[in-house]
Amino acid sequence: MVAIFVALMFVGLVLVDVILQRIEARRVAAASYAVTAPMSRPAGMGIVSGFPGRIPRGVYLSEDHTWFKPDPAGGVQVGADALVAHAVGAADRVLLPRVGDQVTAGQPLFHLMRDDRVLTILSSITGKVVAVNDCLQEHPELLAGEPYGAGWVCAVTPSRLEEPSRSMRFGEKAAAWLETEFDRFCEFVSARMSPDLAVGVTSQDGGLRAAGPLTQVDHVAWSAFEREFLRSR
Repeated sequence: MVAIFVALMFVGLVLVDVILQRIEARRVAAASYAVTAPMSRPAGMGIVSGFPGRIPRGVYLSEDHTWFKPDPAGGVQVGADALVAHAVGAADRVLLPRVGDQVTAGQPLFHLMRDDRVLTILSSITGKVVAVNDCLQEHPELLAGEPYGAGWVCAVTPSRLEEPSRSMRFGEKAAAWLETEFDRFCEFVSARMSPDLAVGVTSQDGGLRAAGPLTQVDHVAWSAFEREFLRSR
């Protein structure tokens, strides 16, 4: 009898936990559809100097510079954040995952190609790819112009409801963190760019004038960007 009682108690705790997780998931999804201030869209696609625009409400940022936005249907829309969009600029090609692919947090999710270089973006969640943004095949520049909107990459159904929010930043914390990351990126590029090129790419206050500054550095610096900004794990 004692064993049966313990087993029933365990099942009850599991059911309560599942219900609480579903309630939280619905709350987050509802918040993602709240009205938010429009993102700044300076000329030249992306940021010109300083903070790279506002983060739409409902969007979570990962330390690996991907973002996700919960969907009421239970899926998660995923893309690259504004820092990646600005660093690469208008990509020549976006290599998308395939619908049905199983993805794992910390493993490659999609790739950005610019000139003769490839930037590998890791997944921030574990789950199954249920949709991809086919528009990026003909218009890869959308990722740079509207990273949180038309430049979304794919949709994933998480294998665990609570998993996506563990290492994410949201709201004011996300904005403050991204601003700090942008400052760090400005220093990163300035330190690896020749003085002649830096004159045309950086401004007097240390900000970046134009999108795509990674195209102005060598392959070693390109790899260093992946390692220092996209590989937090």
